[in-house]
Parts: sequence; structure tokens; C-alpha cells
Amino acid sequence: MQRLVFYFTLPWVLIAVAVGSAAAQVPVIDRANHTIAKQTAETTERILDTNKNILAAVEDTLKAVSGDRADVAGPLQDLAIGQGFSVSAMPPLDGVLTGGTLDLGAGNGEVARAATRFINSLQLVRSLSGQTGSDLPGDRSYEELIRSVASVSALTHGAQAATVLRRSAFESAGRTVGEAADIKGSIDQNTQLQVQSGLTLNEMIGVMNGAVTSLQAQNQRRLTDISNSRKALSYGD
Repeated sequence: MQRLVFYFTLPWVLIAVAVGSAAAQVPVIDRANHTIAKQTAETTERILDTNKNILAAVEDTLKAVSGDRADVAGPLQDLAIGQGFSVSAMPPLDGVLTGGTLDLGAGNGEVARAATRFINSLQLVRSLSGQTGSDLPGDRSYEELIRSVASVSALTHGAQAATVLRRSAFESAGRTVGEAADIKGSIDQNTQLQVQSGLTLNEMIGVMNGAVTSLQAQNQRRLTDISNSRKALSYGD
């Protein structure tokens, strides 16, 4: 009976050994580590996406604060003296009248014609002595006074016409401010408006200088009259 038991037991042992060997070759999945690895991969992917978004935002910011915006600020550069009358284009006072013709420089032709019509309407004599090309102090003073009157007349007419044009230009520019696509465009627009405001202020200073020049001519005329009076009285002595 013992021999029979031995032969029946041996196959089961062999089968058990074979099954154990086969089970040892099957891979084992660590579910905890797999979960952590999956979470790490997802987190890394989100970090990469965030970095891409940050890079895109930095590039957009760089574009918004750098580069040329001439197409945005360029239309504003002629608000002050780009059209119409300009005091800075006028020649010096002694060059306003050349051969009896009023010359106010390039771009001021209509203003010169208006001032010439005003001077001609006064029907002034060419000189107090009646002499042509006289060097008498009275004649020279009178000629300077005519230049002053012509210049102030041109300044007044030109400034009035330019005021209308500049008001329209600044109102039109005001409607476009804020339409720039980015901050650099808005800054350039604001800078150009400041420049144009400065040029406009400079034009006003030029007009005031013309007024001061007219006072100087008036004082010069008074001095000449005083001097001539003194000379006339000295002849009687």
C-alpha cells in the first residue's frame, strides 16, 4: 500500500512545482506606484502647458511695449504746423518787405496776400520825404513801422486761420486716441500729442514776439520823432 501512495503523490508534486515556476514569471502591477506615476505625468503636462502660456504672454507683452508704431502715431505729427500758417516759417522782420512786396516765407502765401491787401487799403506813402531810397532817419523809421504793421497784420490773419485748422485737427486726433491696439501705440500717440502741443505753444510765442516787435517799432518811431524835434529846435538856436 505504501508504494501505491508514492506513485500517486509524485505527479501532484511535479504539477505544483511547474505551477509555481510559471507563476514566478508573471509581472506584478504595483497599483500605488502606478497611481503616483500617472499623477506625476499629469502634473508635468500641466506645468508644460502653463509654461507655454507664460511664454506666449511674455511674447505678447514684449510686442505691446516695443517696436515701431509709426502707423499709429504718424497721423498725429502734422496737427500743429503741418498745414496752414506757421510763424516759424516767417522771415525776420527786416526781410518781410522786399521791393515793396510782402514775403512771409514758404507756405504762407495766402496770409501774405491778405496782409498785402490790408496794407494797400491804407494807401500809405512810400516815404515821408517823398524820396525813393531815402536814408533820412524819419523815412527809415517810417519804413520799419510799415514792416511792423505788415507783420502784425500777417500774424493776426495767419493765427486766426491756423486756429481754426488746429482746432479741427486736435478734435479729430482726440477721437482717435484710445484706439491703439497696444500700450506702445497709446504711449506713442500720447507722446506725439505732447510734441504737437509744444509746437502749438511755440507758435503762440511767435505771435507774441510779433506783438512785442510792433511795440518796438512804435518806440523806435517815437524816438525818431523826438530826435527830429530836437534837431529842429537846435536849428533855431
